[in-house]
Amino acid sequence: MRKKPQQQRSRQMVDTLVEATARCIAKNGLDGTTTPLIAETAGVSVGSLYQYFDSKEALIAALLEKLAHDLTRLLNQQVGLAGKLELEDMVRMAIRVTLTYMHEDEGFYLELARNWHRLPVDRVADVLERHIMDIGRLYFLQHVGKYPVENLPVRLFITYNSVLFTLVRFISQDSGLLKEDDIVDGLTVMITGYLRSSSAPASP
Repeated sequence: MRKKPQQQRSRQMVDTLVEATARCIAKNGLDGTTTPLIAETAGVSVGSLYQYFDSKEALIAALLEKLAHDLTRLLNQQVGLAGKLELEDMVRMAIRVTLTYMHEDEGFYLELARNWHRLPVDRVADVLERHIMDIGRLYFLQHVGKYPVENLPVRLFITYNSVLFTLVRFISQDSGLLKEDDIVDGLTVMITGYLRSSSAPASP
């Protein structure tokens, strides 16, 4: 990003350009999205766009960063406040929230999933990973008597990355052979089984 949005008007311009990038990708695909098209969709000149972003790639990076923070806020609202849930219910809710978020604009997320390997997704994955790790640590701290998981950071790291890869692959598939409910159920069984396999029996 070239110009930091210090003033409210500048921040609004950045938000407008980022949102226009998402609309262009959903409508025209990743390769069909260009900076002139993004500027036209945002209702600004290409020159104005280049005051804030020097390339399409910079716009996409800003868009992915926004998506990561939006999803973490959503997870915090829906999952982070549900500490009294059983482990299975907690895991299922987190997966459902993520899939529901992705379904808000299926064309856009489908295009992102199909081009995951070409995009600067490390920052997105890192933001989400840190948030999931924080939620997981807090949950198991609150339920340490019931779920005394050994080596929790490693378990959460493996769990998060396994789920992320599975959901990206699922969203990117055109085949109707896989049902969303089956994916959610399968991931829930896998995660809870894995986490519980390292839990010592609680003291009577």
